[in-house]
Amino acid sequence: MTLLPVYFFPGPEIGHKRNRILSIKQALHDRNREAPEIYEYFPYDSQASDIVSDLLNGSLFSMGRLVIVAEAQALGENDVRTFKQYIDTPSPEVILIFTCDEIPGSRGYPRTLANVLPKKAIEVFWEMFERDKRGWVRRFLNEKGLKAEEAAIDLLLDITEGISDFLREACELLAFSMDSKKTILESDVDEILEHSRKETGFSLFERFCRRDLNGVLDALNNCSDSNAGDRIFSMLIGSIVRLSDFASLLSGGLTPENVATELGLGRGKRVLNTYMDGVRNYRKSELDSAIRSLVDLESWLRNAPRELRKSKTEILLCRVVGGHH
Repeated sequence: MTLLPVYFFPGPEIGHKRNRILSIKQALHDRNREAPEIYEYFPYDSQASDIVSDLLNGSLFSMGRLVIVAEAQALGENDVRTFKQYIDTPSPEVILIFTCDEIPGSRGYPRTLANVLPKKAIEVFWEMFERDKRGWVRRFLNEKGLKAEEAAIDLLLDITEGISDFLREACELLAFSMDSKKTILESDVDEILEHSRKETGFSLFERFCRRDLNGVLDALNNCSDSNAGDRIFSMLIGSIVRLSDFASLLSGGLTPENVATELGLGRGKRVLNTYMDGVRNYRKSELDSAIRSLVDLESWLRNAPRELRKSKTEILLCRVVGGHH
């Protein structure tokens, strides 16, 4: 696999985008015969000049680094000019990836950034059409010897926001739980996904939006011993970023339905109700503060002693969700 020094991955399809990034990480591992260091930055808590300085400074611990600049739509023109100087002469040790949820032609799409990158560096991750999502669910379940009624698929898409990572996770849980029944009913989806001890990224987000501190802590405890724990935590951060955008657009006079369409959240009532819960229960400033705190925590957790991970996570969530300082 030929690696480029810089990529730009716009678009709302989080699951396929994450898989693409993982393939680049693996290719970097294969090239250097060691695991790369991974760093993630957000424009709202990192200066472009500081990120570029980090890009140019060599690592003492690894031959390769994978650096992700998320929410690239928040980069200003001065930021892009700073990054362009790096893009023109990139470090051979680093793979730099810009990401955002916006698509070409949308209001928030960072055209200034796209214009300074070669076309081959830009890969748009379009959201699947609803009919494609339905087809994917049917094929996945058929491979497991299962079928689902239309109402069950409706609820499944609603709960997962149609995001491929959430959708795959939920389908795997359904397939695991439905070992004796051949047709999945709507009641099965509700029972298994709502009452199973296994958590999905969206179920954690729902509890966050309800400001249910005990529920959030229980959800994290349920998945803390599994490999999905850190991934679900990353999904929560992404969902809160979308909730902050939802609150901003709503305050600008758009209807909740129009905001959901603008952000590609789908048309399900459950998703809309969840986001409205979040808007009612958190001020915009609280959401932005939560994002910064959770991003810092996620960065700390990567190399944190195992015995401290749980306690520090719970303390921060008490502050963010419970409002305790």
